[in-house]
Amino acid sequence: MKRPGYLSGPGCWLLLLCMAALLAGSGPGMAETLKVERADMQLYQDPNFASPSLGPVPVGAEVSVLSRSGDWVQVNYQGKTGWLHKLAFPQGPGVSLPGLLTGGPVRETKSDEVALAGKGFTPEVEAGYRQKNPSLNYAQVDQIETFRVNPGQLAAFIQEGGLTP
Repeated sequence: MKRPGYLSGPGCWLLLLCMAALLAGSGPGMAETLKVERADMQLYQDPNFASPSLGPVPVGAEVSVLSRSGDWVQVNYQGKTGWLHKLAFPQGPGVSLPGLLTGGPVRETKSDEVALAGKGFTPEVEAGYRQKNPSLNYAQVDQIETFRVNPGQLAAFIQEGGLTP
């Protein structure tokens, strides 16, 4: 006799398996590990770019997540505890709404493209701008984009200028 209000049969087992899988991934002792996928990332003492750097974290390095604060992730890397910006990590698999709706493949975007799109400057807009302004020196723009700031020099600049992070 089947009791009303209770699950039974294959549906019950499927529900129990899903719940067990969810709980297994979030139990104590199961530290989250992330892989750094962006070059030139620094581990910072505090969750801001003006904070003293604890050293570089190379592409491919795996870090253990300790906590999160806004756009920053507190991690342990080679015995050092510090903060990495979320841009160091790839986007999780998540659910792609366009792919879910159409069933077709969706082109993955890079974080740089997303940042530029947020400012309204997508690769398509750039191509149109280049076409309308062929006499501009884009090599200089490309060169400027490669410049990197030494974290120690940045910290000294902030201190000398009396700036607050």
